[in-house]
Amino acid sequence: MGKASSAKKVARAARAGGGRRSGQRRQLGFPMAIVAVVVVGLLLIVFARQSNQASADNHNPPQPNRDHWHEAYGLYICDRFLTNVADKGSDVLGIHTHQDGLIHIHPFTAAAAGKQATLSKFFQDTGLKVSDSSIKLPAADPFNGRLYKEGETTCGGKPAKVEVVHWKSAIAASTGAKPDKVYTSGFGGIRLSEDLGAFTFAFVPAGTKIPPPPEAGQIQQKATVDQGQTSPDSSGSTTLPTNTTPASDQTTIPTTAPASTTSPASSTTSAPG
Repeated sequence: MGKASSAKKVARAARAGGGRRSGQRRQLGFPMAIVAVVVVGLLLIVFARQSNQASADNHNPPQPNRDHWHEAYGLYICDRFLTNVADKGSDVLGIHTHQDGLIHIHPFTAAAAGKQATLSKFFQDTGLKVSDSSIKLPAADPFNGRLYKEGETTCGGKPAKVEVVHWKSAIAASTGAKPDKVYTSGFGGIRLSEDLGAFTFAFVPAGTKIPPPPEAGQIQQKATVDQGQTSPDSSGSTTLPTNTTPASDQTTIPTTAPASTTSPASSTTSAPG
């Protein structure tokens, strides 16, 4: 009789222990389910944001096979504009020039579209290098890789610095409108954000009033001619008619550093030649 009672007690204890383990499993399962829900929710939020960003990038102009923009530009050193640069080879992205004082922007791929349409693509296409402290001209003649560098090259003995000036309207710029923004760094990342704007890439003494590029006033006419051109070259870009030439008021690059308004340019070491 005593043994039977002991066996029953052991069985009850075993059942009670099993109940506690089952309860413990239930208690652990609930917080794990909450964690899983939170993780899934965060993943959905990240996915939605990425999808929205991708959708925005797909709609941000300029877009391939849709937009054909133009921006006037000029290289202003000390007190004068230099000759227009040319493409150094075939344009594979769709941001180039025809040596006409305009940046032509009609992306061939997403790599040069939307927020990826930046001045770095233009610099890459022409071989022009514009850093926070220097402007290095393309290697090809007549530029021969001439370098204008802060702390080394001066304008008539005055220290000079690199600036990029931007007007959202080239026409307004040509009539004396103030720039919309003056950049002093990060030039390659500047977006080509509108049609018919203007940029001047300058190396000038502090306080110099930087003018708009010479082609600013003619941008509408040149853009119309370019968009009407129907014969693309092998790179996919178009070519302006032969009677379209750089502005007559642009000067050729001098054999020494450009002069200031009062005296010849010099360098703290030697003037780029």
